[in-house]
Amino acid sequence: MAPKAVNVEWQTSLIIKYLFEDEDDVSCRQLNDELETDGPVDEDDSFDPVLIADKLRRISDALYEDAKFKAALTDLKQAAAQEAMEAAFGHGVEVLCQSPLASSAELTPEMQLIGASVAFGLYVKKSVPELRSRVQRVMASFINRRVGPWIAQQGGWDKVTGVSV
Repeated sequence: MAPKAVNVEWQTSLIIKYLFEDEDDVSCRQLNDELETDGPVDEDDSFDPVLIADKLRRISDALYEDAKFKAALTDLKQAAAQEAMEAAFGHGVEVLCQSPLASSAELTPEMQLIGASVAFGLYVKKSVPELRSRVQRVMASFINRRVGPWIAQQGGWDKVTGVSV
């Protein structure tokens, strides 16, 4: 039986929203049951963007000290000034995927891209806060374009990250 269709773009935007929350808000985040969303509501759905964002944040933390990561961040800063941010973000993620930490044998190529995207996006948010909103948009676009079909094929973000409530 084929997995049901999910709105991966909607899920991705919510996950990135929670990834980019201020550090002070992280400890008190909860998905409100009364939250009105633009996305589909499914009683059997275990999708919780807060839990998924937290899991992705933990996955990305180990990548911050990699030299390739720092070089890619410098490229992104320069590209932001030149309005070529999406290309620089994609390049930075590709470079980061070559890191021994990101290219672990137990991770699928898609999860490597997701982990590297999250690490890169969160690091930019912390180190260049003036790019925060632009990086959120670029990150969502990159993830939807590069791994969105794979996420949908798996049944949505909650299936990809193994998070259920």
